Amino acid sequence: MIRVYIIDDNRIVREIIASQLQEDPRFTVVGSSTATEAMKEILKAKPDVITLDVEMPDISGIEFLQWLMPKFPIPVIMLSSFTEAGAKVTLDSLQAGALDFVQKADGSEEDFLRMVLELKNKIRACAKTNVSDILNRKQKTSQTSNKTSSTISKIKLIAIGASTGGTQAIEYLLRNLPGELPPILIVQHMPEYFTGMFAERLDSVSPLKIQEAQEGQSISKGNVYVARGDHHMELGNPPHYNIRIHKGEKVTGHRPSVDVLFHSISKSPLASYCAAFLLTGMGKDGAKGLKALSEKGAMTFGQDESTSVVYGMPREAYEMGAVKEQISLDNIPEKISELCFGTANSYN
Repeated sequence: MIRVYIIDDNRIVREIIASQLQEDPRFTVVGSSTATEAMKEILKAKPDVITLDVEMPDISGIEFLQWLMPKFPIPVIMLSSFTEAGAKVTLDSLQAGALDFVQKADGSEEDFLRMVLELKNKIRACAKTNVSDILNRKQKTSQTSNKTSSTISKIKLIAIGASTGGTQAIEYLLRNLPGELPPILIVQHMPEYFTGMFAERLDSVSPLKIQEAQEGQSISKGNVYVARGDHHMELGNPPHYNIRIHKGEKVTGHRPSVDVLFHSISKSPLASYCAAFLLTGMGKDGAKGLKALSEKGAMTFGQDESTSVVYGMPREAYEMGAVKEQISLDNIPEKISELCFGTANSYN
């Protein structure tokens, strides 16, 4: 049974969420309060997971996380409004140690049921995550090779897909990669308003040029393209390999979808020159696409269980034979450097 503590300034909201969780035998609510009250009670309650409102009048979600994480680094899931202002605060929360977020209900019964189901799924997925490891990794610098592209490399494209826990994992990778890499295409499950800000934050900590992908862009060396929230991203045809952005149907329940990106690359002449990484995340998005890439000769990797916040997507890919190598998040920057600057041809 997962012990949950609910933090929200609105008593009615707390009671509604608590009643929904208590009806499910997989959860027990060990506390429900404002952030100020939680500071006095949380250590005694010993929850496995905390749900935390992003915006509160007494103490903000960010301030609470800054107090909590040094003392009690446990999984926190934010409840956020999906607006431009809400996106900024939510990204700040993820930077401060929260693992994931759920969109607040819009007031309708249907959307409330959506929120509760998503919250339950993410509580279960994140309950046993070692948050200390994630916080420590934020301070860690990978021993990435400083080689340049003087060596002819087989790799001409890098593709990355992620979901829950992916914002922290992707930041770690891009912070620790050299600047002279082949183009990198990234799908991180995020809604509108979030991905532009996410790309800007990544750009500020990486030697690579990072941007939210735009329709018709040609991909180029040293650049990273993040799929736009609520839009699929595909790789177009040669010779320019322009990015295609569109709002097609959701795939495996997601838009953007990792599968959509990976499948588009698998149909490209660049497929056999691609290194693809499927990182932490719930569900199975990206597994079939990674399999298609593997069958076309791409180098395919899945993040290992020990460093994944949620070992869902990479597990699905591994179990269907799509992963040629499972790899620790800590070792991915060095692996990319090796593949691009000297040892890629020794992989197969």
